[in-house]
Amino acid sequence: MFWCRRVNLPTGKVLGGGSTINALIMNRGHRRNYDEWASLGATGWSFNEVFHYFLKLEDNQDPQFASNGWHGTNGPVTINRQDYQPEVKRAITESALGLGYRFVDVNGPTQHGFYDFLAILRNGQRCSTAKAYLAPSENRTNLDIVARAMVTKILLENKRAIGVEVDFGGLRHRVTANREVILSAGAINTAQLLMLSGIGPLTELDRFRIPLVADLPVGKNLQEHPAGFLAFELSDSIVPVHKRLFDEENISLYIKERKGPLAYSSAISLLAFLSNNSTGEMYDLTDHELYFLEIPAIYTKLRVGLTPEAYQQVFGPYEKKPILVCMSQILHPKSRGTVRLRTINPYDFPDIDPNYMDDPQDVKDVVEGLKTCIKILTAPPMAKVGAKMFTTAFPGCDRFVDDIEMFIQCNVKAAVMSVSHPAGTAKMGQPHDPTTVVDPELRVKSISSLRVIDASVMPTIIWGNTNIPTIMIAEKASDMIKGSITCEQRHR
Repeated sequence: MFWCRRVNLPTGKVLGGGSTINALIMNRGHRRNYDEWASLGATGWSFNEVFHYFLKLEDNQDPQFASNGWHGTNGPVTINRQDYQPEVKRAITESALGLGYRFVDVNGPTQHGFYDFLAILRNGQRCSTAKAYLAPSENRTNLDIVARAMVTKILLENKRAIGVEVDFGGLRHRVTANREVILSAGAINTAQLLMLSGIGPLTELDRFRIPLVADLPVGKNLQEHPAGFLAFELSDSIVPVHKRLFDEENISLYIKERKGPLAYSSAISLLAFLSNNSTGEMYDLTDHELYFLEIPAIYTKLRVGLTPEAYQQVFGPYEKKPILVCMSQILHPKSRGTVRLRTINPYDFPDIDPNYMDDPQDVKDVVEGLKTCIKILTAPPMAKVGAKMFTTAFPGCDRFVDDIEMFIQCNVKAAVMSVSHPAGTAKMGQPHDPTTVVDPELRVKSISSLRVIDASVMPTIIWGNTNIPTIMIAEKASDMIKGSITCEQRHR
């Protein structure tokens, strides 16, 4: 009854893409992720080989972190500590420390632990890639930035990318390339655009009679970080986050000094990268990322895609109360999904099947994370903020209220959600590997003058948030592109 559900998958249809709408979290993932990429055939992408690019992109303005050797200070992406300390955050911190958890810099030598996260902020405002990279370059004579333009097809001639077809102002235009076409449309739209252009699985293109240019596994290997959650009510004395954001004094403080709740990621109190057992902690292996969120109840309805009936049954009694949600996100999902064409109209969404929780281990990882949520949020320090787990249950889950393991499993299946980290649909690796779409230089196999530079090239999804790793990919790719241009080409 639970699995045939639709969930929302927001993506950044805006300058800056996902970095303009995400949770602002500065997180690279684990060094093992990049070493795994290299072992799978992504030559040149081990952690030691990409670490330089993480430093290059970062402008860390926190003295404690900037001087520890693991952070950059001269890059375009500004990073700051969140100084705002709401009451709920202080209680969670006390609870975690009392239970023996340690606080770490997850971008340093150790990932396992709690993370009072660094945020991608500059002067109290989001530092998206548009602000970090495009704004300083917008007056260059060799750069044109065109908004409200829709690329509908990659133009191919004799297996060479020669440009793109663009819908702009209601008219169809052809934009040609002197050297290369760079595709950075994200894991969902990159796959769709490649297939609409004749690059993809033969069987998929045949369904829509699209002439085949290159038979490649585009749209396969879709990976995401699905999550489950549990909700807790808080004391009526806690001011809900949405009221803090609309408070006149807080607004004035933000306008005058760029401080207060409006200057930070107010909804997220803390993060934790933890494992299912003590062995994981010993070897710095993490299985789930926990988010401690102060959010309005309606957010869950919008983000999770709950039916009105399910929402009302679970959240209805708590709509007027401050609440705290603990979300458990899988870090290395075993399930794999697909992106397929639904129509040949580029304006139609493709058919996205993330195949969440297909592997039982994925369910276990989420459940173990939520059990940790309960342990932390029912510890004595949380009594200061009146934290109590909801007594309501999703339809079909109320019969498990006396079996916490089954109750959590039922909740996960009833309300699995996306955290908008799609990756892997144009997998990078060795050209002879039949599961890959691009080579380690990010060039599309069998096609010249076409590269993919976004999260779709990740062979396996990283153990954390995907924004900073995607920027790293772009930084490294820019050096690859510059390195491929001959002196003669530079002076044409």
